[in-house]
Amino acid sequence: MADIQALFDKYDENKDGSISAQELKNVVKEMDLPWTNKLVSAMIRERQRNADGVMDLKDFTRVVKSLEEIKKALRNPDETQEAMVAAFNKIDKNGDGSLSQEELKEGMSGVVGMELSPETIAELVRIADSNSDGQVDIEEFVKMVTSFF
Repeated sequence: MADIQALFDKYDENKDGSISAQELKNVVKEMDLPWTNKLVSAMIRERQRNADGVMDLKDFTRVVKSLEEIKKALRNPDETQEAMVAAFNKIDKNGDGSLSQEELKEGMSGVVGMELSPETIAELVRIADSNSDGQVDIEEFVKMVTSFF
């Protein structure tokens, strides 16, 4: 936890006790991860406790742990593919090969550690659902996850 606090303090450039989107981009860059505005905005939006567009230390800790997992996964693409299939299968509670909005919401929380609002889940499904069946299949899931990078 001391390392996370030190990292938080380092990137809290204006020393306001929170990490803004720009400060988080700097963290992602230092971790040598590909980043997009969409990824950083989603991380800020879904991790923050307040509606002010920033995250506190507790939120930051969860994000850094997620970023470390992403970095680990990107080192080995074969393991990444296997991990995505495994994550999909774990999320697909009824085993029908597609993720409903409810399965995706529960899965993002339980497997990925992101608490997403129903509106965000609906938007993810809308964007990912290329065959317009109202659900996300494995190919759509992989495309959705990798589109953040």
